[in-house]
Amino acid sequence: MHNADETSASPSASFPQFTSLPPELRLKIWEYLVQPRIVVACCLERDGRLPERRAQLRKRTAGECTSGYMDNGCSGITNGSCSPVLLRISREARSVGLRFYELTFSWRISKLLSDTPVSQPARVWFNFALDALYLTGELEAFDAYGFNSPMVYFLRPEDTRRVRHVACAFAELGYPQLESDQIFGCLWHVADRFRAAERLLVALSPGEEEVAHCKFAVERASKASKASKAEKCVVTLTDEDNIMQKIWEGWMGSVSGRGARDDRTQLVDTKMVLVREESLADVIAGF
Repeated sequence: MHNADETSASPSASFPQFTSLPPELRLKIWEYLVQPRIVVACCLERDGRLPERRAQLRKRTAGECTSGYMDNGCSGITNGSCSPVLLRISREARSVGLRFYELTFSWRISKLLSDTPVSQPARVWFNFALDALYLTGELEAFDAYGFNSPMVYFLRPEDTRRVRHVACAFAELGYPQLESDQIFGCLWHVADRFRAAERLLVALSPGEEEVAHCKFAVERASKASKASKAEKCVVTLTDEDNIMQKIWEGWMGSVSGRGARDDRTQLVDTKMVLVREESLADVIAGF
C-alpha cells in the first residue's frame, strides 16, 4: 500500500545548510512534504479465518504502521496511526504539519460484537483535503443474533462526513456469492457515511478482474506521477461493464424521481469506480 511517509533520506541526501535558508523558504519546502496518503481501516471478525485475514492485512499494509487492534469478536485496525513524517522532523516542520493534519477517527462498537475494547480515542493523523480512507475486512459485521452492524458506523459521523476520498476492497463486497441487495446495502452504508466523497473507489486485488467481469483501459500518467507508473493508472469502466455501478443504479433507480427532501436522492449520482489496488494511490492523486 502506498504511503508518502515511506521514503527515508540517505546520508548523501543531507543538507546541513538548510537551517541557514530564509524562514520563508524553509516553510515552503516543508509544505512540499504534505503528500496524499492512504489510511487503512480494517474490521476483522474473530473466527476461523482470522489468521488468514491478518496475513492479508499485513501484506496490504507492508512497511506501514498499524494500531488500534481489537482481538475480541470483531477486530479493528486503523493504519496510519504513525505520525506523518512532517510531524516528526523538527519543531518548525511540525508547526507546518499541524496546519494540514489533525487527529481523528475515534471509534466505538457495540458490546454485542466485541467484549474489549469497544472504543478508542482519535489517534490517526489525517489530512481531509488529500488523504484517502481505505476500508477492508468485515464491512458488515454481524453480532451473535445475526444482526449486521456496518463497519463505517463505528466511526464518528463528524469525521466521516469530511472525508473526500474513500475506497473499499472489492473482495469484501462478497460478489458474486452475495445477492445484489446485500451488496447494495453495503455500498449504501459506505456512501451514506461518506457523503463528501463523490465516488466510491472499489479496489481489486490481482486475479479479481476476471471475477468482476471487467477489463481496464490504460491511462497516461499525470504530470505528478512517474513515467514508470503509467501502466498502473487506469480509467473508469463504462457503466455497461461496471458491475458495481449496475447494482448501485439498479437499486437507486427507485428513488431518482423522488422529491429533493428525500435524503437518499443526494446519493443517486454517486459513482462506483473499479480500480486496481496497486493503482489506488495513483488514481486518487489524479482526482
